[in-house]
Amino acid sequence: MQNLKLNSILVILIALLSNITIGQNTGEKEASYVSVNVNFINDAVFMGRKDSLATPYLYPSLLYHNKSGLYASGSFSYLTKSSESRIDLFLITAGYDFSIKKLKGDISVTKYFFNDDSYNVISEVNADLTANLIYDLDLINLGITANTYFNKNNGSDFFLSSEVSHDFVSENRKFQISPTFGIYFGTQNFYEEYYSNNRFSTKGDQGQGQGEGQGEGEGQTTTEVVIQESENFNMMALEFSLPIWYVYDSFTFMLLPALVLPQNATTLIIDDVVTKENLDTTFYVVIGLSYRF
Repeated sequence: MQNLKLNSILVILIALLSNITIGQNTGEKEASYVSVNVNFINDAVFMGRKDSLATPYLYPSLLYHNKSGLYASGSFSYLTKSSESRIDLFLITAGYDFSIKKLKGDISVTKYFFNDDSYNVISEVNADLTANLIYDLDLINLGITANTYFNKNNGSDFFLSSEVSHDFVSENRKFQISPTFGIYFGTQNFYEEYYSNNRFSTKGDQGQGQGEGQGEGEGQTTTEVVIQESENFNMMALEFSLPIWYVYDSFTFMLLPALVLPQNATTLIIDDVVTKENLDTTFYVVIGLSYRF
């Protein structure tokens, strides 16, 4: 499960996973444990895509990890914007991780429960199935992650990501910094649903960012939104990140700054009008604290 910490596809789940790597480095892998986590992200980004308004989340979580490798976690994400403060998302995750010499792997399933007013770009996702492997080559770590996301109304999406990182770990194994580069591929059915049901829906009269710069009036509903690339498997984003951990007794402090460069802008067909989406480079930061029992 440790390699999920660096995957921007699962940034919402960092709260559930960020404390595991240091714990393994300190020789605690064989013991079962419970951890309580509190994390904050200034803007939720998924595959380089985000809403026109920032989506800052504060998300506490509870994780149980059995020494067999089985684990379960629960979390909620609180939208901290003063004008729209609310619980935006509940998550339930179950999975299994393993380690064979220098190879580590994980498989998990996550169920999403979004608030009806959510404008998160993955707010039309019901669940995901994730599998990943990471191999330690001493000088660098090579990781690959495959995800299937199940959407509410428009089938599913498949994502494939690859990451290269290098770990700098202190002699007492209490501090770690891991410069990372990732490249992400996938389909965009989730994005088409987001545009249809959120960005250009009647939710626009609730103070959200839907329709910004697209000529939509307040509360106006677009008849049809189509993304030409929704079924195509394309490169979606490049990401440079610098995850940092520090352990003090049972506490783990985490900092994750990241720069995301979205790729292959979406072609939107809105009521038969063709528009090319503008994608902006995004810098986001995750900070967190966890306590391990």
